[in-house]
Amino acid sequence: MSDRNQIQSTLTIAFLSALIILTVLLMLAGCSAPSDKNTSPEIPPTCSADTGVCPVTIPPSVRIEATPHRYSPSMSSTPGIRLMPNTSGFNPADAEFAWNASYGEFLSWGTPNNTISSLPQPAISHGETIYWSFTDPVSSTRDPVIISVTARNKSSGRVWGSSELTLGWEGNFTVIVQEPGDS
Repeated sequence: MSDRNQIQSTLTIAFLSALIILTVLLMLAGCSAPSDKNTSPEIPPTCSADTGVCPVTIPPSVRIEATPHRYSPSMSSTPGIRLMPNTSGFNPADAEFAWNASYGEFLSWGTPNNTISSLPQPAISHGETIYWSFTDPVSSTRDPVIISVTARNKSSGRVWGSSELTLGWEGNFTVIVQEPGDS
């Protein structure tokens, strides 16, 4: 084979190799042949096609945050277990929270004059901190204390969510906040 034929053969092999590699890369990138289907992403009607932004809808829910996790009425640092509603999917300023407990009482602590006041059940709050406490030791520590909260829209009364918190007994004058799954 002449030198000229050998160079031409080498160039042809190099060209075909490059063409095959380019074809494989295009196929891997999803750029093969056009399909019959419309491949542009479907944009929901609540999204902006211009900006590509869609609002995220978070379902309304409420969860109880409680501190301290171990409480006895003999503690001088707090009037009770501090309870706060932790919300998502709605503005807590638009909500009313109804609190109930299977034992004990709810307290408010704050203005005016930083006084502690007993609240009737259900205790109604508007997102502010309330406290749960008890004064008498229990005769049986077998039954836990169940605290519940229900969040409602102030204007419509629609329920946005509810949650429960369980307090277990340690002796008959101390409670411990139970995490889900604790027994």
